[in-house]
Amino acid sequence: MRDPVEITLRGIPRSSALERYVGEQARALDRQCERIQACHVVAEALHRPKRQGAQFAVRLNITLPGTEVVVNREHGEDVYTALHHAFEAASLQLEDHMRRQSQVERRSRNGKPSPGR
Repeated sequence: MRDPVEITLRGIPRSSALERYVGEQARALDRQCERIQACHVVAEALHRPKRQGAQFAVRLNITLPGTEVVVNREHGEDVYTALHHAFEAASLQLEDHMRRQSQVERRSRNGKPSPGR
C-alpha cells in the first residue's frame, strides 16, 4: 500500500486496539492485492434505539489504479464485527477484481482485444 491506512472514527472513542485491528485487516488486504494504493476506513456509531437496527456502520474506500472498491457494512452490537464483515467483503471484491484484471491482461498478451475496445 502506497499510503498509510486512514482511519476516521465518528462517535467511537479512539483506541490503540481498534487502530491495531484495522491496521492488521488492511495489511491482510495489501498482502492479497499489491495494487492497493490507499485505504480509508470510516467507523461510526449510529444513534438509534437497539430495536431499530444497526448500531455501528463501517465504510471502506480502497483505491486501486483506475478504480476504487467501496464497501459499506452495519452491525447491531459490535464495531469489530462490522469491521470484520466490511474487510471480508472487500477481500472478496478484490479477489474478483484481480481475477478480471488477469483475464484482461492475458487477452491483451494474446493479441485479442480487451473488453471495451
